[in-house]
Amino acid sequence: MYYRHFIERAVRMHGDRVAVVCGDTARTFADVHERAKRLANALAARGCRPGDRVAVLLHNCPEYLELDLGLALAGYVRVSLNTRAPARQQVDVLTDSGAKALIYADRFASAAEEILRSVDVPTVLCLGEDTSTGEILDYDAALAAAHDTPPPADPEPGALYCLFYTSGTTGRPKGVMLTYAAYLAVAHNLLLEFGPVHAGDKIVLTQPLSHGGGFFLLPWFLSGATCVVMERFDPIGCIELTERHGAQTLKVVPTMLLQMLSAGVTAPDLPALRRIVYGASPMPASRLGELIDAFGDVFVQLYGQAEAPMSITVLDERDHAAGGRLLSSAGRPWRGVEVRVVDADGQDVRPGEPGEVIVRGPHLMTGYWERPEQTAQVLRDGYVHTRDLAEQDDRGYLYLLGRTDEMIISGGFNIAPRVVEDVLNRHPAILESAVVGVPHDTLGQEVAAFVSLRPGRDATADEIISYARAELGYQRPRRVEVRQGLPRNAYGKISTPDLLAGLKGVDTR
Repeated sequence: MYYRHFIERAVRMHGDRVAVVCGDTARTFADVHERAKRLANALAARGCRPGDRVAVLLHNCPEYLELDLGLALAGYVRVSLNTRAPARQQVDVLTDSGAKALIYADRFASAAEEILRSVDVPTVLCLGEDTSTGEILDYDAALAAAHDTPPPADPEPGALYCLFYTSGTTGRPKGVMLTYAAYLAVAHNLLLEFGPVHAGDKIVLTQPLSHGGGFFLLPWFLSGATCVVMERFDPIGCIELTERHGAQTLKVVPTMLLQMLSAGVTAPDLPALRRIVYGASPMPASRLGELIDAFGDVFVQLYGQAEAPMSITVLDERDHAAGGRLLSSAGRPWRGVEVRVVDADGQDVRPGEPGEVIVRGPHLMTGYWERPEQTAQVLRDGYVHTRDLAEQDDRGYLYLLGRTDEMIISGGFNIAPRVVEDVLNRHPAILESAVVGVPHDTLGQEVAAFVSLRPGRDATADEIISYARAELGYQRPRRVEVRQGLPRNAYGKISTPDLLAGLKGVDTR
């Protein structure tokens, strides 16, 4: 089936319903579709052709949905820029992708100026205050002047839908190539596991739509449901927004949930809420238990990565309700996804043994943009090799241990960071932790832990080490630093380089 068919079906069936709400702006399915077609034609009138890359530098706003649809209907390849990334990294992404157009919000004018000084982009549209100069066009004016007829392109399922740039923790960001078929497969996966989603249902999206949050736009649109977009997250405002709209689903990341706990937020007055979906980073099991006490059995965890978006495993509401060790699990494979845990030779390991997670399914990337050697390392025999280390039990539940290149080898023993973090996160004063290996003269590496504390709680490094020694033995952290908060990169992941900068710690050799 073709992408256009699904979009036109949704508009035909739900045209007068509200498709997206953000702040004081609400747009119907028909409005979004018309504006999407106008955007596609506005870019075509300025020389864009199917297959051209279009870079997007936008905050969460109602225009994001029409932009997502408009680029796809015309066969343009969306390249979403991270608004929190430094301009130098945004320049790298535009240069790498060879973008032919840039659409940016006026609040990012300074970043756009730096980009345009470094990269020759033929077509530039600015969303916000009119900045028409002949070189930079006003977004709304460009749409108003364009036709609202469907663009002539009808991209094949195997055509490139978007370049989804990774966080680049080991170098410059890489463009993950996702086709129309892969993007639709992600949408179908989400609807299969998180459905039924009915016409008129609502989801509150709190994450940047440029990344994880954006994958939820299409499945809810196809269902005739409403996406309530939060421009900037705050814990109290999130609950108020969910209550005001009577939303059935809330999509967050663990750090947001931890902020809700710290703010003392509960949800006794949200009778419509059926599901809180979280993912993107580990959630301490002890904190998860507190969240279940506060919100009830409404939690669903998803585990995925850019190369296999959103859907590798899922831990559903019943798993959360069961509690116990399952709260430390990433769940079981999605119904349409094959997940294996293998050794260095690609052979399946026995239940309970560590190995690398590999994934096969219709939602996988086709490779990294113009990086055939790196593609060949990760995509082999139809499987994405995730480089995530995990154990799988005999029921198929996956327990993540960290990245394969993050395994700490200390005194000849392998130590998985996640095992140490799980113990530390049970300490009553610790809010969250991050564990890494640092060089050691005789052990090769030693375990270093960085922790942030709960508001109003206190603990010293010595106390934390003593606490961990009883359960972890040789795996215990030998260095501990207590930080006010753990640094994160532009993609919301804990930044190891920033953690290690100026490491002092406590050495208990």
